[in-house]
Amino acid sequence: MMSEIKMTPLKQHLIKLIKLHGPIPISSYMTEALTNPKHGYYVTQNPFGVKGDFITAPDVSQMFGELIGLWFADVWLKMNKPQKIFLLELGPGNGSLMKDFMRVLKVLPEFVEAIEIHFVEASPQLIEIQKDKFKNFPCKKYWHETVKSALNATVGAPTYIIANEFFDALPIRQFQKGILGWHERMVGVDKENEDLKTMLAPFAVAEVTLPEGLRDAELHSVIEVSPMAEYLMVEICNHIKTNQGAALIIDYGYTKHRTGETLQGVEDHKYANIYQNPGQADLSAHVNFCKLCEIIEKIDLKPLGPIFQGKFLEYMGIEERVKSLTKSATPEQASDLLKSLSRLVAPDEMGTLFKVIAMVSTADNDADEIEIAGFNDGPL
Repeated sequence: MMSEIKMTPLKQHLIKLIKLHGPIPISSYMTEALTNPKHGYYVTQNPFGVKGDFITAPDVSQMFGELIGLWFADVWLKMNKPQKIFLLELGPGNGSLMKDFMRVLKVLPEFVEAIEIHFVEASPQLIEIQKDKFKNFPCKKYWHETVKSALNATVGAPTYIIANEFFDALPIRQFQKGILGWHERMVGVDKENEDLKTMLAPFAVAEVTLPEGLRDAELHSVIEVSPMAEYLMVEICNHIKTNQGAALIIDYGYTKHRTGETLQGVEDHKYANIYQNPGQADLSAHVNFCKLCEIIEKIDLKPLGPIFQGKFLEYMGIEERVKSLTKSATPEQASDLLKSLSRLVAPDEMGTLFKVIAMVSTADNDADEIEIAGFNDGPL
């Protein structure tokens, strides 16, 4: 006997939509699953922390946000202390990173006084959490639904942008190599059990921008691209080049163009079928850091990295920070600090899965002469 398919409200909506209009691209499915105004995951859920579906680096330890704060503080000092800074965080989650970021900046009150904070957040629930957490912050604070609106509101002064686990949630398109060319992967309805499924568009795509080295990939190979990630990266680069500033992007991903399928679902800290509970599970895909760096170079900026997160944090002094914190810690607290350190930097944890890239633009659009902390060995 066939088991009954679980139907979330969003799955019911999508099945009706597909039956009426036909299969939709995977990018459209991701957009609906994550940001549907009524049933989207980021609209209805609080995914962060032990009670959520996943834990990000700022939730692992306060040290992560502190070292990010020190990185931008170092940039600010090397840019000769601009009197006004727009600090823009993309996808601030539950606010842990920014809270730790600002706490460590107490050693530089001039920097704190220069900062005006702008958040890009799609979740009404998370916005309320962030507003409560930052209500006593001395800085001016603004919230935006899109990156574009935030960039439009931060013109005329250097802009510092932090994006931790933001790009992995942007919609992707998938293409699969067929005999006649590359076919886009679509989401359709399985008529036998009334469930969602992956299928190929019947006709090969006439025009799709693929990395040169992958055009002759093996039959049935899958390539993922993210037009949204590329568009936003162009916007960010142009903004920083025009207004000066810096950007730091941290996410899990790969550093060379490649084939392979990385789209995944996560629910209750476990991997989940991407079609099982749309609207109730997180969807994400690995970030193509090679493509992001190509865009930075195309805008005539210099990409820093990518380097492993573990190396970046080590160069920023995380081990010294652990030693400092353990001096006044209980044995249990010291043990937790060491576990957190391992979680953030160990190769079999987050240390090598997560990568870090950055860019810095000064008044002369020439940051080559500035030695930027955290990128000691150059790119991978």
